Amino acid sequence: MQCNLLDNEAFQETQVSRDKIQGDRRLQRRYPLELDLEFRIVDEDNVVSTGVGKTGNMSSGGVLFHAEEGVPSGPQVELAVRWPAVLGTAPFLELRIFGRLLRNDSNGVAMRMSRYQFEKLGNARAAFEDVFTNAVIQ
Repeated sequence: MQCNLLDNEAFQETQVSRDKIQGDRRLQRRYPLELDLEFRIVDEDNVVSTGVGKTGNMSSGGVLFHAEEGVPSGPQVELAVRWPAVLGTAPFLELRIFGRLLRNDSNGVAMRMSRYQFEKLGNARAAFEDVFTNAVIQ
């Protein structure tokens, strides 16, 4: 007895569900964020290039960013993103992202994230005290 896959109901259901997949099929949802950043392209322990730019979008797996000048290829990239948390008038958090370059084209520079961490900028306690020392409660 010969079995034709096209006659198999399970195969047809799989084929139909595959045909319905449209649009962005990434595993992680991307969030459009335009934040200032600084980047470093690193090869082993050597900094190959540095520059500034803005994020285009971010997900838990990667970042698309746009640099003000060309970004040379390199195995590793480090981003320092100014996170939108301010104390008074100064930002006090920076998101540090480490990963590798995936592509660099007219759509931007895409990187895959391997790790990230938040870092405090400056002295947050002094900035907090400066803001609230003369605060008036109404």
